Amino acid sequence: MGDPRYKSSDSGLLLVFSEPGQNATLEEFHDWYDTEHVPLRTSRFPEFRSAARYQVISSASSFGSDASSSPAWMTSGWAALYTISSNALYNNPAYANLRSNRSLREAELLSRVAILDRRIYTLQSDTEASSSSTEGTPNASLRPQSASEIELNAPIVVATSVTLVNEEAQKAYDEWYDTEHVPMLMKVPGWKRTRRFVLIDAFINGKLAGKENEDGKSVPTCLGLHEYENNDFASTPEYKAALNTEWRRKVMGQDDKNVKARERRVMKLYRAWDPETALKEQAN
Repeated sequence: MGDPRYKSSDSGLLLVFSEPGQNATLEEFHDWYDTEHVPLRTSRFPEFRSAARYQVISSASSFGSDASSSPAWMTSGWAALYTISSNALYNNPAYANLRSNRSLREAELLSRVAILDRRIYTLQSDTEASSSSTEGTPNASLRPQSASEIELNAPIVVATSVTLVNEEAQKAYDEWYDTEHVPMLMKVPGWKRTRRFVLIDAFINGKLAGKENEDGKSVPTCLGLHEYENNDFASTPEYKAALNTEWRRKVMGQDDKNVKARERRVMKLYRAWDPETALKEQAN
């Protein structure tokens, strides 16, 4: 029986942060990722509706009372983002087999990398979605995205994640985010899309990772993923206004007392793939 967390009715996101570190060269890391790791997934599983790799160009985090230091896994300089049409993918034995029966090259390389930080999410909302949806299922735009579309619309992605201190704070955060924050972000020049996700599972390993997935337990649970045409968004009056409202201050609390953990990463596109084309080529 599969993991009940992974439901066929849920769509989501597979987000993987990574850092080759000192024991692996960037060249061999990219070659493995680009020629083996991504193609094995996009060419075999139709659930992969988009696939893109990004370089992390800035990051910030705070966890608990120690807001001055960042954990080692926050040093990841690379990210891979995949839109997943059905989270039942993770219960597919053929998909699980990719990890349990790695190639010799992959197994050897992963024994040397500093960080491999895999996160599985379920979709909460999508500004690109249509107004109709199945009852109880969030609206989602799950059409295949080509590399050229990602290059045009999502060359810059901002990932912001938080964990709130309690259920009441979470409810207030969700209301603010959906009612005020996203509509204000939509007015920012260059903004293209915002999606919200809830974390299902996180697993962090590698040379710099804690033992027994200790780090994975600290990953913030609420993810906002924002796509922009360029990196000028942060300097615009509209963006600054979205981060400076009375409602936001109330939700976060004095000195962010309502936020237990927080991450923010800005990423620029490194490479995108065409999952639909890959599937057709594999079928032929």
